[in-house]
Amino acid sequence: MNLFPQLSDESKVWIYQSQTELSDEQKVGMQQSMNSFVEGWAAHGSGLFAEATILEDYFLVFAVDESKAKASGCSIDSSVRFVKQLQEKLNLDFFNRLNVLVEIDGAKKIVSYHELDALPSKTQFNLLAKNLGELRRSWRI
Repeated sequence: MNLFPQLSDESKVWIYQSQTELSDEQKVGMQQSMNSFVEGWAAHGSGLFAEATILEDYFLVFAVDESKAKASGCSIDSSVRFVKQLQEKLNLDFFNRLNVLVEIDGAKKIVSYHELDALPSKTQFNLLAKNLGELRRSWRI
């Protein structure tokens, strides 16, 4: 995956999964809002070298190249507030970590985390990637 080609592999990532598939209309509006947010995203007054996108019609992905400027606790908190505002505005849920998206025979389905062992031939999405390089190499697992 060639996600955010201008950012280094060491860039920090944050991934939020919607509990429902995002419509084309939602994605357009959300991407515009995300672009505006990352343009003004700063840590201690310094702008962050950041990007954001929507993947697979379910995932909001934010990345910050910390070799240029590190994300601070306050800047991370501001991104969480931003996602919570999107969630409230669109009546979505991006913070339920007990349900995960899997792909079975090409079809995407939200299942309980507890059901994963009963689904032997599935593809999961790596929500635990520590950095952009890991996300690029192992998005689908």
